[in-house]
Amino acid sequence: MPGTEEAQRLIKEFSDKNVDNCCRTSTFSLEVEESVRGHIHQELVGWLFYRKLAADCWRANVSLHGFGLLFEKSAVECLADASWLERYLIQRGGRCKPTNIEAPTCEFPDNPVEPIIPLHKAVETERKLLDDLERLMRLAEKAGCYSLCTALDRRFLQKQTQHVKDLADLLQQTVRVSKHPGHGIFHLDRELRNANGNLPWGGLNDPDSVTLEVRSLCSQLENSQISGRH
Repeated sequence: MPGTEEAQRLIKEFSDKNVDNCCRTSTFSLEVEESVRGHIHQELVGWLFYRKLAADCWRANVSLHGFGLLFEKSAVECLADASWLERYLIQRGGRCKPTNIEAPTCEFPDNPVEPIIPLHKAVETERKLLDDLERLMRLAEKAGCYSLCTALDRRFLQKQTQHVKDLADLLQQTVRVSKHPGHGIFHLDRELRNANGNLPWGGLNDPDSVTLEVRSLCSQLENSQISGRH
């Protein structure tokens, strides 16, 4: 039957087609795809680095559980970001091609217990992630891949910028309390532990917090004016 032959022809045509290309726009070039995979690799390197630091902090010889929680949360976030970007890569018609992850060389010192070197490495790790995101953003803009630019801006750039500042602040605080060996680190670790691994001052580094404070102040002024009229 003519209709059956036409259907079979269409089935064969689409069976031979690379359907991934149906999801792929011309701006999502092979170079852009490879660069996305490169950032996924960077996030996984960060994940393994933070997992190592967290495991070191759990050791009885170190016993800094607040720092351990901080590093564990950082590891989870790196893994979540890598997984999100991998799903995005597939969504755009790309392919997952895992690469070997380098083993971290940083060791948390236990004689004496001193977080300064690991924290300095952590700041460098976050800055490398930010540098790589900006490199990927420049490449996406050059290729005209504005959907990738939007995804990077919405998901990564602002929070990554804040992570660099947050950990730099923690490094500075650690340097200060380290002038009194043992005692200062204990109190700083306790602060982190009480905050479940979150930085107590993290919100102060968020530019959006300024907007919230202004809105709160304006609301208080409006309420006071209304109360004054009555």
